[in-house]
Amino acid sequence: MREQASPQGPPLAAAKDTPNGWNIWQPLQCFLLAATTAPYRRAFKLYTWRPMKDFRAAKGDRTLLIPLVRNWKADKYAELQAVQVAATFCGGAAFSSLPWSRTSNAIWIADALWFCSLLCSIFAIITSIQTKSLLDDLPSREQLTTALPENEVQRMRQTILRYKKTPGIKHWIMVFVWQFPSMTMAYAWCTFIAGLTVYICTPFIQRLPWQDRHKQIAVAYLAFGLVGVLTYISATVFVYVGEKDYERSVAISRASTLANTGSSTIANKNVGFGGVEAGASPTRVEAQTQMQQDATNLTIVEIPDPVQAARSKALIGFDHSDSPKMVPEHSRANPRLLF
Repeated sequence: MREQASPQGPPLAAAKDTPNGWNIWQPLQCFLLAATTAPYRRAFKLYTWRPMKDFRAAKGDRTLLIPLVRNWKADKYAELQAVQVAATFCGGAAFSSLPWSRTSNAIWIADALWFCSLLCSIFAIITSIQTKSLLDDLPSREQLTTALPENEVQRMRQTILRYKKTPGIKHWIMVFVWQFPSMTMAYAWCTFIAGLTVYICTPFIQRLPWQDRHKQIAVAYLAFGLVGVLTYISATVFVYVGEKDYERSVAISRASTLANTGSSTIANKNVGFGGVEAGASPTRVEAQTQMQQDATNLTIVEIPDPVQAARSKALIGFDHSDSPKMVPEHSRANPRLLF
């Protein structure tokens, strides 16, 4: 059965009701996406949303798709390994907290939140194992080269994106599957902290007298918790600002590189014409032009941050520094951000 393609633009009725065909639902969709992925925004953006966008933009071009899949597969393995560790620790913490709710003055909301945290932790571990099975079906890192057969390239693309021509409902379900382990792990920690907060703040909810020691414990917990929340929000804002600065710097560098390449090409043409008119050897001019073109077709890869390289080596078991430093220009079409 052929997949039903999702609409590429707003419906005609909605376009008529808004100026210039602007879709009024698009800001709402963006807000809902940002709100639901807020606890794991960076992991969702780096390891699911942006790679899927790059894969769709490649449109089956093997010269673009193979390097993207090779880098994404290694990053996805590292993400799933971190999810398994964090979800296991969260599940143990939630399980050990369940006896606290057996006290006489406990509130059922804390118990419900802890059970939700335990359930999310279990699903995070299970789905990360299933997602690793999907990654294992893809070609290995040694096989992901330009010599990969065309049928393997198409099978790999179908496994990741789940569509042939246009993205449909199966594709968006697959995007949800790729990000599901990180989502459940993040929600597990959020529900665990929420349940712990409700349990600690039980004296305020039940309006117990101030002399009760549980109320004093709740005040100390809220004070330190507020400091932690403010620090987390500040770090998140700084990370977001750093990402935008990095993207802006990459865009400026790319524009300057294209401008320098265009000016050098024009200069080479002028030098070539001048050499021929002055009686220079055409063979020598052609050789110099070919050498300059070969030099412009290669670019130096930026050396990764030592902290990022060490962290990647510890997580996925190999060192990125062994990769060649000279790669084709098209493999750096979309620079990546790593943790």
